[in-house]
Amino acid sequence: MEIIACPNCGSRRIYQGTMGDGVLTGYTSRNVCRNCGYQGMPIIFDSETDYKNFLKRKSKEKKTIDIKKKVVNLKGKKRKIKRPFGVNLLALILILIALITVYLYVNLLGFRVTTLIWIYYISIFVIQAIILPYGLIKGREWAWTFGGILFAMSIPIGLIFLYYITRPHVRAFFSKD
Repeated sequence: MEIIACPNCGSRRIYQGTMGDGVLTGYTSRNVCRNCGYQGMPIIFDSETDYKNFLKRKSKEKKTIDIKKKVVNLKGKKRKIKRPFGVNLLALILILIALITVYLYVNLLGFRVTTLIWIYYISIFVIQAIILPYGLIKGREWAWTFGGILFAMSIPIGLIFLYYITRPHVRAFFSKD
């Protein structure tokens, strides 16, 4: 008797993936675990005892991982994630874009615009050149969200920035995982 199980969590709830799982049915035959969402090849066991031994090893691994997490939490140290280089570059690009924009407004429009429009330009400059880069450098969650909104609105170059800030290592820096 064959037993099919998930290599990640050990569950027997393995099914062929559907569109909802992100699998193109008919083009791939990727299996999906309904417990943990694992996608890939399952483990096939020949007997029930092999499957039970696998589950025991999995539970031991989980206990050691939990113990390691508790030790880290007991020490009271937060794991500091190094800031990705691209975040520094992104903040610098935002500052440069804001400076160029203000320079162009001053040279093209001069002082022929109303005070209300100047207040608008100055507020955009402060947000884009000071507040958002500061939040990005410090790894603030609000900067990730606000930057994502700003990048989504500034097509096409903003989509490249939006793609970058959604990468797993950048999301982890902003505590988005």
